[in-house]
Amino acid sequence: MSFQTLGLLQVLLLVATTAGAIAFLYWLKPPPQRVIVPSTFIWARVLKERKRRSDFWRWLVSLLLALAVGLLIALSIGKPAVEALSGRARRIAIVLDTSPTMATVTSTGQTRWEVAVQKTQELLNEGSVASQYLVTDTGGQFPGTGFTSRARALELVDELRPALRDRARFPEEDPSLADDAQTDVYLIGDGVLIRDAPSHVTPISVFEPADNVGITAFDLRPVPAEATRYEGFLEISNHGSESTRVVIQIDGTAGASDQRAVTLGPGEVLGENLNVDNFLSGPIRVLIDAPGDALALDNVAYTYLAAPRRVRTVLVTSGNAYLETLLELDPRVALETIAPSAYAVPESADDLPELYVMDRFAPPDKPLVPALWIRPPSVAWLPALTGEDMTELSLAGVRSEHPLLQHVSLEDVVIESAAIVSPGDHEVAAGTLEQPVLLVGETPLRWAELTFDLGDSNFPLQAGFPIFLANAVAWLTGTDVVPTPLGTITVPATIAAVTDMRGDDVPTRTVGSLTAFTPDAPGLFSVRTTSGDLVISANLLSPDVSAVNASAFAGEDSAGGIVDYLSGSVGGGELWLVLVLVALVLVLAEWWTYHRRMTV
Repeated sequence: MSFQTLGLLQVLLLVATTAGAIAFLYWLKPPPQRVIVPSTFIWARVLKERKRRSDFWRWLVSLLLALAVGLLIALSIGKPAVEALSGRARRIAIVLDTSPTMATVTSTGQTRWEVAVQKTQELLNEGSVASQYLVTDTGGQFPGTGFTSRARALELVDELRPALRDRARFPEEDPSLADDAQTDVYLIGDGVLIRDAPSHVTPISVFEPADNVGITAFDLRPVPAEATRYEGFLEISNHGSESTRVVIQIDGTAGASDQRAVTLGPGEVLGENLNVDNFLSGPIRVLIDAPGDALALDNVAYTYLAAPRRVRTVLVTSGNAYLETLLELDPRVALETIAPSAYAVPESADDLPELYVMDRFAPPDKPLVPALWIRPPSVAWLPALTGEDMTELSLAGVRSEHPLLQHVSLEDVVIESAAIVSPGDHEVAAGTLEQPVLLVGETPLRWAELTFDLGDSNFPLQAGFPIFLANAVAWLTGTDVVPTPLGTITVPATIAAVTDMRGDDVPTRTVGSLTAFTPDAPGLFSVRTTSGDLVISANLLSPDVSAVNASAFAGEDSAGGIVDYLSGSVGGGELWLVLVLVALVLVLAEWWTYHRRMTV
């Protein structure tokens, strides 16, 4: 026998104290009460016929009953565990898969997550009352909780929820989950995002095939040839086993809406451009609906349509026909051209332009608005020049996903001379860390730097150069619409106010120099900081999540529940409850015998 709440010495001391107190109370006798009677004749007859030995046995039975009740209650305080009754005590570690795919609905109407919680509770109840339990997850919600009691483990399970991000992993770095003969480790999940686990881990599957159609891509971008227009791109994937009819609905502001239906075969992916010319600036929502769809998280996506406007732009140059001509032709640009000698910081914030384009020039102080620098000289606040210029640089094969280079080919660009710049912590949008060609930053205003003079390259003669300038104007001055996956979202600001689409405040927390918040569903969020405003579109656009049937457990029989996983457990009975019940029975027995004059 072992005890959960008290040590053996503490239990023995408690038992001895309880028994001693009861025996002492029964040993005490109240002083005899003197009563005056007129005659002793009757009492002499009573004393003669009385069997004094029976009083002793009545007293002894009463003492034994009191000792039994007291000792049973004292033992129950220590919560004893008998291995033969409640199973062998051991350490049980349970890793719950909290991937978004666990929100998939099964044929019973329950989600995979609800099935996993049931199996976890069964597994916890199968253990001995003396067992220790650890509950953790693949999404990092409960890192390093350590082993605890069954009751606390059940509480932790109730607090867990499926994460809304497509990154999940088995917490192999947790030493409590290492291969140990004294620890049983279980992974309960659907095997979609968490497909592999260490060999000593016992997997418990909750996978069941399901039909699902999901949005796997959604974006709005300016049309390169028409700077004031936007085009959308939508991708929908059918991960079910049968063809299905999908209704697509696109909603915008002022009641604008477009709806149509398509039929997707099993495994088919639909990718197409969307015409959003009839939509006003503001939130855009895409919603899909398909019969029997088992995962709702990937059925909706949001973005924001920015309003086109003319950007007050100041070009600082000693003369550059390429820049002047292209910027004047851009319908979004209201251009003013000045010489470097005429540059001065405006006295009023109202006189500041919205964008600077500085050709072979940089002021001694950093401008207060976004800027594009083209082969600037060395100044303290720009990335440092580290040596002689590099020559004969070809950009063939250079690719970039940065918005500045969308639809821009660098394949035929040749640079005769470019500065060697140390990028530091700044992002290299084109080139390498050793030979950066295009640097960008957002600290906190956006800026971009070409490290070469346009006259020292054939870039202005390429078809992609006008597109590059249009992208630069859009990215440097456009409304910040930041697409991000669901999960914890961080903003590089210590003070930020976040509101959702209804205008309600979203709870935030400060982490160092960042502000973080965690949406509980896809949506648009407005973020206001001291350095400016931005819009964040949080969506679950992941082919890996939408593929709810791509499970490592596919084809396996997963219908069985928990059956004798712990080899010896018979239900995890609580022995202390039995002791309390027996004590209660003895109290009732003592009450009955006392009223029958069988005990004293």
